[in-house]
Amino acid sequence: MINFLNHQTKEELATLQIMSRIDAILIAKKVLTLRGFVQTLEARCREMQKDVDNFEIKLVALQTKGLPSLLIGAGRLLTHDQYATRLNNYVTNQLTASSSSPTQAGPPSGQTLYDKLENLFYMEHEVNHLFEMPPNYYKYTEADETLIKIQRH
Repeated sequence: MINFLNHQTKEELATLQIMSRIDAILIAKKVLTLRGFVQTLEARCREMQKDVDNFEIKLVALQTKGLPSLLIGAGRLLTHDQYATRLNNYVTNQLTASSSSPTQAGPPSGQTLYDKLENLFYMEHEVNHLFEMPPNYYKYTEADETLIKIQRH
């Protein structure tokens, strides 16, 4: 578009109702720049949504195995401290339940303890694999910066 405007005579631009070549080129550059910003922001949002969806799938699988929920009754997320307390209570309940009902007579062995706590080991393993790679917050900050550029533009 800019190339087209640069190669037109004043008369040809006047027939297109363009009074100022410079103003038309500036507007075209502005529109193209804004379009690039919007496309970048949309791509970042799609990537973030895909990450969130993958996390939710893994989290639901863990919750079906017995991991306590991250949500308060109103659909809001717990704070880190609240969730740590909820997890500690869950583990304590699992330990007391497993120690109060002995299935074998005799001294406890490592295998019987493992059998009683197998679900806790499974969940610890799965939680560790939920975050196979450390979170990359660069995507989020880049999306914020792009949004700020759009607002300034």
